[in-house]
Amino acid sequence: MLINKLFSVKNKTVVITGCGTGIGFELAKGFILNEANVIGISRRRPKENLNFSSFFECDITIQNEIKKLANQIRLDNTTIDVLINVAGVSILKSSNLNEMSRFDKTLDTNLRAMYNLILELKSQYISGSSIINFSSIAGHFGFPNNPSYCASKGAVLSLSKALSYDLGSQNIRVNCIMPGYFHTKMTAVSFSDEKEKKMRENRTFLGRWGGLKELLGASIFLASDASSYVTGTELIVDGGWSAKGL
Repeated sequence: MLINKLFSVKNKTVVITGCGTGIGFELAKGFILNEANVIGISRRRPKENLNFSSFFECDITIQNEIKKLANQIRLDNTTIDVLINVAGVSILKSSNLNEMSRFDKTLDTNLRAMYNLILELKSQYISGSSIINFSSIAGHFGFPNNPSYCASKGAVLSLSKALSYDLGSQNIRVNCIMPGYFHTKMTAVSFSDEKEKKMRENRTFLGRWGGLKELLGASIFLASDASSYVTGTELIVDGGWSAKGL
């Protein structure tokens, strides 16, 4: 197969959560540019106008809102080639939530809502569908002052492995992307602190933070026929952070 066909996402229906800002927005823009039919899901529409095939302004932690959008997708007879779960939160310790409330809210968004959406859309997947769940290198390592985020991202990885087993017989693939440090709203505090920013840069082999566009290639690979025999695994995109020793 020619490489432009192998990695093609043209005319694939791609559902992306958390596409209002940050990583999700950049992926939506990239998939649309590569002629995919993108269904966007986010609490807010992005400020930049994108050519979504449809868009749902939705809080994925609210059951009724998830059911409503899933029912609409079924009513539209839309089959899903790719589901990319990007939506997530990282709640600062300095927030007005106590520790258990912070834990519950983090897992509710980062894990429970993701699993709920996967289940609600299950009838619309087809043979060959690809589910891509965004975890984080925090799912592998102990980062300070945010155990709820680390726990949620480790659970996303485990959930993805379990689902790859359960859905494999239907030829549905489930994989994880594990980003390192990228400049988003979630990482704005450490990015704006020169000392913290430099410390993270020095922890990578490449000596820099990732650019959001650098997550598009990994996502297109897992969404396309190029990864047709790849499931139950993780793709780490961290500039070498997790491989670095001294």
